[in-house]
Amino acid sequence: MSNRTVRLAMLGLVVMAGAVAGAPVGGAPFGNIDNTPFATRADGPVGAILVPEPARGAMAPQAVVSQAAAVQHSPALLRRAEYTMQLMQALGLKAPDARVSFPRTAYHIRGGQVQLPDLARAMQGGGGLGDPDNDIEFQFQGFTEAEEAALRGYLQGAMPKARLIYGPPAFDLTVTVIRDDTLEEIQGGIYDATANEIHLAPLSGNYVEDTFILMMLVLSAFHDDVAFFYDAWEQGFVGAAATAVQVSAGVAPGYDPVDPGPFYCLSVYEAENQPALGSSTFYPASGFSGMLVWRIAMARAAWYKCYIEDPQFFANFNQLYYQSFYEGMQGDVPALKDTATAAIGTVEGMNFYDWYERNYVLDTSIRTGSKLYTWNIPLERAVALIVEHYVTDASGNESPRGGQARCIYWNYSRTLSLYAEEGYVIDVATSGVSAGEGYLIPTFYNIGGAQQVTVQMDLNGLRAEYPYPYGVRGFDPGENDFYGGIRGGPDATVDVTGGFEGTGIPAQRAVFGACVSGARLTPTQLEVTVTNPGGETFTRRVNVGWDSYIIFLEGGGQLAASHTFYAGSNGLQMISLPITPEQTDAAQVLGVAAGDLLMARWEPGRVPQGRYEIWPDIAPFAPGRAFWVRLFSDATVGLQGILPDEDRSYAVPVELGWNMVGSPRLEAVAVADLQVEVGTEGPVSFSEAVTRGWVQAGVYSYSEQGGYVLVETIEPFAGYWMRCLVAGGARIIFPPI
Repeated sequence: MSNRTVRLAMLGLVVMAGAVAGAPVGGAPFGNIDNTPFATRADGPVGAILVPEPARGAMAPQAVVSQAAAVQHSPALLRRAEYTMQLMQALGLKAPDARVSFPRTAYHIRGGQVQLPDLARAMQGGGGLGDPDNDIEFQFQGFTEAEEAALRGYLQGAMPKARLIYGPPAFDLTVTVIRDDTLEEIQGGIYDATANEIHLAPLSGNYVEDTFILMMLVLSAFHDDVAFFYDAWEQGFVGAAATAVQVSAGVAPGYDPVDPGPFYCLSVYEAENQPALGSSTFYPASGFSGMLVWRIAMARAAWYKCYIEDPQFFANFNQLYYQSFYEGMQGDVPALKDTATAAIGTVEGMNFYDWYERNYVLDTSIRTGSKLYTWNIPLERAVALIVEHYVTDASGNESPRGGQARCIYWNYSRTLSLYAEEGYVIDVATSGVSAGEGYLIPTFYNIGGAQQVTVQMDLNGLRAEYPYPYGVRGFDPGENDFYGGIRGGPDATVDVTGGFEGTGIPAQRAVFGACVSGARLTPTQLEVTVTNPGGETFTRRVNVGWDSYIIFLEGGGQLAASHTFYAGSNGLQMISLPITPEQTDAAQVLGVAAGDLLMARWEPGRVPQGRYEIWPDIAPFAPGRAFWVRLFSDATVGLQGILPDEDRSYAVPVELGWNMVGSPRLEAVAVADLQVEVGTEGPVSFSEAVTRGWVQAGVYSYSEQGGYVLVETIEPFAGYWMRCLVAGGARIIFPPI
């Protein structure tokens, strides 16, 4: 019996977990056979081009690849992603010469099986997986003499760097680089792992960008038949490592990852890190590519943070990966996370597991329903908002949705809504090349100086909020290159140490900005300490890239509290924490040995519809979330963390179905005092929400003695069941104290 099964049995829960083995969710060729958030397992290469092998001699091999690419990597469908880049260029957010291309990996399929000849030979003792002597030799086909000479010259200088960064290839290979005139520039190229061929689109003449695409395909050849099954891993690794190669001295003089850098986003990573990035593949079967640019950019940035942490990360990871490899490990995220932990240990001051679950683009699970994602780029006096709206079905497929996103711009104290001449409505197209997308750049004048502006956005029942540090970003050398917002308090002092330093940086109206590099940032790790007026401090480590960096820091509302959870005779109970603890590991928060912690949370929106998530693959503690735990002895918990502002209302989102909720307050809150919001409608009382059919009457607690009982008050530290009846979800509003 697995550890997960033991945990479920000991919790005594009815687990509606759905697909944990067998056919992939939704019946796609390959997909998730375990859909646990941030810990999925797949039965094959979810995001790859699949090339069905015809009867021998029926079609030339290159024509087979081209035919598969035309359908599964269609230039027409990729134009949607190209439109996103063109929109950013039109808005002045990207250089005019930035261009997007999307190189991918392909595998041949025969009888429903992926053909992996190099892996088969290695598993049969025909060659060492990841042997230090493994190398790649290149042959060229179809290029002019000048083109071939240029590409060979590039590889001669780049391959030693690639080997240093990525380690030796998985297999000893001869790879044929083919000029494929059937591929368009936007497709970039294909690495055919079965045939050991790189199909490269005709060169554009932009040497540094053409060679960057080539390097991504070469790194795909490094993994070859053991490439990860998920795009967030394989394409993220390849893009980040190729960037590291390309910026190495002497490899590609003149290459700038920022400008034109179509996929560079490390400067604004924290603003763009949102749950809607999660997906099992960047290339859904529908061909919808509205999220493609954002996912590629964020996956590269996330893994580049690991490279900044330790330039040997990729090489160390690959070495351990090859040593412990077993068939199926390519799609076993828990095993891959274990390998990454062994390779690097910590990232940005957190153990790898905690860090991983803070990066939504690395969540390869399928979460059904309507999604709202907004790429929000802070400018000095304005914020660029590019909205993506789409729906995910049970197979992980995505399709665009249209509508009108309505915005409110709150000042730093959330006491005033601000005026923007550009308006408050974003039209999201229902059809056409920009289906599912809309944009707006609201500009603010005479609002009292630099401050935190919060953009509240409502669209088809979904609500999101985006903090925007107004008036502190700089663009020219010598202006602010490190800036951001302070959560939980308007005033503080910020100190920066590490690769660059700045001391006594004032934060006022919840924002700060400084030039810590003297010009522009370069990749390094910084330690940032916030000291609030009460003398409390909060410290973070952050890995920054080139140009500048936006950061959001805790700075107020810090609290020390304690609570005792009594085990009783069976120890089973529902709990919540009204604060966000500084410690991220649930076992350490509760003072329970990691091997003894039995903890679960019901997620109504997970695939299949509704399922329990089991610790450690579970959402972290946060105000408003409740969890099942089973304690074998009384546990007194000493908490240090962030308490939600008691002077403002607090919204707890709930989804269609039963939800486990808790209180964000240290005092009891009457159920009658709760309010409910749906969509853009104003909040109504809980009783009115019941009358309208938004929520079911009654909130239920659980106790060992009485089982489930209706309650009239929501107590701190306890957990409750509440049922939402609205397909798009709702928000439970806890009023100010």
